[in-house]
Amino acid sequence: MTRARVQETGMKEATKRAASEALAQMMAVTAMLVIASFIFYWR
Repeated sequence: MTRARVQETGMKEATKRAASEALAQMMAVTAMLVIASFIFYWR
């Protein structure tokens, strides 16, 4: 029982970490797109 509970918390942590990584990647891509659009607009 304790082992299952530990595994469950581990899965939650992994899911949370994956979600935060995906969010960070999306933010990075958005930032790059914004910077690229600014560069194209200024030219």
